[in-house]
Amino acid sequence: MPTHKEFNDTIIGEKIYCVFEKQSTKPKRVSTKGRHNAQTITIKGNPARAIIVKTVRYID
Repeated sequence: MPTHKEFNDTIIGEKIYCVFEKQSTKPKRVSTKGRHNAQTITIKGNPARAIIVKTVRYID
């Protein structure tokens, strides 16, 4: 399993588990395709970690 550590590295998954010390921003609503909205949040940690728990079945 590769580890992404560089600036702007992206992970994509249907369900992502994060471990962090502090939320550095409040959740913000962003628009996505269709009727549903998504949320963004920035997290801090020493280091902050994210693990894909469920992979995406389809990406357009």
